[in-house]
Amino acid sequence: MENIKTTIVNYLKDNSFMDKNANLTDTDSLTQSGIIDSIGLLELLDYISEKYSIEIPEDMLIPENLDSLKGLTSMVTKLTK
Repeated sequence: MENIKTTIVNYLKDNSFMDKNANLTDTDSLTQSGIIDSIGLLELLDYISEKYSIEIPEDMLIPENLDSLKGLTSMVTKLTK
């Protein structure tokens, strides 16, 4: 799970969504903190789908799964089992 979290944070930093020196906790809101917008979220989901060879079902596209590192990591973990 830590590896997934690191991969997501590195993606956000490498693609200029957040500053290289910024810290992000597991529960920080990616949208409310201004890190990502709706287009950025679509790009992130596309990256996650390709990176982990998963398809994210429509019923999992809810704020609880998409707006924090905790939600994203949990969703990826469930889908890669």
